[in-house]
Amino acid sequence: MERHLKRSHAFLRALNAIWDSALIFLILFLFFTLTSCKKEMDYFPYVSELRSNVLLAETDEFSLRVYAVAKESPYLPDGIPRESNTRLEAYLTAPEGNKICRISFSIDGRDFNGEMSYDGVKAEYFFSCILDASQTKTLPCHLEYNGKTVELNAVSIRQSNTLSAQEILKTLQGLEADLFASLTDKYGFAGEIYIRLIYEENPYYYVGVIDRNGKVNAFLLNAQTGKLLAKRTA
Repeated sequence: MERHLKRSHAFLRALNAIWDSALIFLILFLFFTLTSCKKEMDYFPYVSELRSNVLLAETDEFSLRVYAVAKESPYLPDGIPRESNTRLEAYLTAPEGNKICRISFSIDGRDFNGEMSYDGVKAEYFFSCILDASQTKTLPCHLEYNGKTVELNAVSIRQSNTLSAQEILKTLQGLEADLFASLTDKYGFAGEIYIRLIYEENPYYYVGVIDRNGKVNAFLLNAQTGKLLAKRTA
């Protein structure tokens, strides 16, 4: 009888051990399953303005900036992203602004040309067309200005170590996790994002996070390292 009780107790202990192990396994299985099913929020679809490339050319008299952009239409900083249009924008400073200026260039076998309009406030000429120049490395441009011909070769500021817009946004998400979390719920992101590649002796990224009230959280980051250099709220 005593031997039988010992066997019963041993059996129960073994059964409890098996049950405990199974319970632990079940908890771990559920934890890893739920963790793996939880998807990280992708904020890039909420980018309503993107400047992904900048090409520059300069002579003693002329300075040309070419931007590869994608902007929402209508363009409103109201925290609501809209469908974007991909364009090339060219800005030219010249000796005088009251002259007729035409620009022409070719990309991937396609020719583009037109008369540049003049902005008296900014003191620069402007031209825009529907074109994706985000991957363009060099852009030879032909100008007809005040009866003379000017040749400019715009070169991209992007280098092999320049971060992409997606990478810079991912970096900012990690640096400003509380900001993104405060604008995110189960329905998505309650805001829009501006990302602009800029050049002032070195390449930088401007990132603006705009909420539904029009409040702008602005950030300046090193375009090569992702280091946050400055931020402000307006």
